[in-house]
Amino acid sequence: MACSHDPTGALAAQLSPENEFRLANAKHIAIAVPDHTRPTDTVAALNALRTRLPQTAKITVVVGLGMHRPLSEREIKPLRDAVDRWELFQHDPTDVLQRGHANNVPCTVFRPIADADCIVAVGTIALHQYAGFSGGHKAVAVGCGGTATLDTLHSRDWVCDPSVQVGRLNNNIFREAVDALGRKLRCIASLMQLSDGRWIWSDTDTVVPKAAAALTPWLPVPQQFDRAVIRVDDTHASNFYQASRAATYLALSPNPPLRPGAEIQLVAKCPEGIGSGKGEQAFKDVWERWAPEWSDLLTTKTPPIGAGCQRAFMLARAMNRYRISVWQTEHPKVLRNFGIEAHREPPPNPNETLVVDDPFDQLPQCLNSSPLSGS
Repeated sequence: MACSHDPTGALAAQLSPENEFRLANAKHIAIAVPDHTRPTDTVAALNALRTRLPQTAKITVVVGLGMHRPLSEREIKPLRDAVDRWELFQHDPTDVLQRGHANNVPCTVFRPIADADCIVAVGTIALHQYAGFSGGHKAVAVGCGGTATLDTLHSRDWVCDPSVQVGRLNNNIFREAVDALGRKLRCIASLMQLSDGRWIWSDTDTVVPKAAAALTPWLPVPQQFDRAVIRVDDTHASNFYQASRAATYLALSPNPPLRPGAEIQLVAKCPEGIGSGKGEQAFKDVWERWAPEWSDLLTTKTPPIGAGCQRAFMLARAMNRYRISVWQTEHPKVLRNFGIEAHREPPPNPNETLVVDDPFDQLPQCLNSSPLSGS
């Protein structure tokens, strides 16, 4: 796999002949880019793509929000400067067109890119709770999808299916559906950034498995622990909805090196509290409505429906196995009122603590077990 620390260098790679032809002859190209929750040098990617895409094509750039909040004016200004004369939109999951179904999931997509001849995805490839790894078709299928698509994909039956697991690509119904949706929407090429800063340009059908093979997502650990401290970077620690992913990634990974009942301590500022996007608010409403019997979310015959609820399902599963607390947060009272143990001070530093510095890039796993890396 050819990678480069410069996106322009990565774009020297060739797509399949079919996709090279489609890209070169496209009259309207949409570029799906990530929001503030994904650490990607989007400006560098857009600047590089300007020299790679046909000069005669209409270019539409869409910030894929999923169910997160829109970017603030300060956050979106660098993108406005980078797109120059290209169109720039922030995704709205209610302003969509229907494009049939894929894998029994409604295929709905944000209207401004629905009629593009083809779509180019920009984003980051890292571990993902449901899709195995982020990136690729997910940038448009989920990032720019409509409410019907997001609600279906994030229902309890989908996200709690035994085949759906962090780090797993093959025989994963969520990943398969996301890829089918992306193909239907004509997402043909991807410029993706890896956690070590390298970039890869490839056909979207192959970019995620290629990149996953170049990553080292599992860190073998020779023992189990009663406590894990997970340090969450500022991008993922913007709010508890995002930061809690670090805890559930470890808790629900194939072979976490934790004893039953262990405590997972998240070091996360959470300046936005629980979170203000539609998905974050849906999570908040569900969590508070079911308190304190959160485990009932996993067994009720009428589970809540809607994108954002999936975070409540994952957190309930994790808290059935382990204790979860948050440290060095700016809003401990908000989290305590939410039912989560929270502290403004740093976590204690006892012996025999597992420390995780990169929960979205590399997860510790029991040495005597075999995680499903990329499988």
